[in-house]
Amino acid sequence: MNNIIISWMEKQMGTAKLEKRTIPSLLKGIFGRYLQFLAMYIPMTPSFRVRLQRARGVKIGKNVFIGMDVLIDPAFPELIEIMDYASIAGRNVLMAHSDPTLPIRKEKLVEVNIAPIIIKKGAWVTVGAIILPGVTVGENAVVAAGAIVTKDVPPYTLVGGIPARIIKNLKQMEID
Repeated sequence: MNNIIISWMEKQMGTAKLEKRTIPSLLKGIFGRYLQFLAMYIPMTPSFRVRLQRARGVKIGKNVFIGMDVLIDPAFPELIEIMDYASIAGRNVLMAHSDPTLPIRKEKLVEVNIAPIIIKKGAWVTVGAIILPGVTVGENAVVAAGAIVTKDVPPYTLVGGIPARIIKNLKQMEID
């Protein structure tokens, strides 16, 4: 029976592939995607949004703000860590994995990339930014609107652009 369900799920995926291949992990993934949908689109307080993301497995510190329409990796939420006092504005994407289509995987044209994302204490990811696998946004760093972050952001730095580049170093400040 398990193999029938797994086989059916694989057929539903198109050229994507299942990350986890057991019934309990599939059910957890479906439930997590439901929580992700609620957190993205249902009007609620930011603190409730944080609770929903924690329930999915995202590691989130205290006093964190998550805005509306923020997509946090649906397949690997456990690879995302958002530390204390960080702010993730609306319409952002934090994607801890990049998995090419079946033909590209078969020919090994592009590597699968699955790596954690860490948003450090006091960092601010402004509207419409995209954070890709393996990126750490440093303490009190700022990611400008619409930036696509492909590399680590040093602490106390403003980055922006596509791909994101250092715009300026910020004056250091203390956050309790």
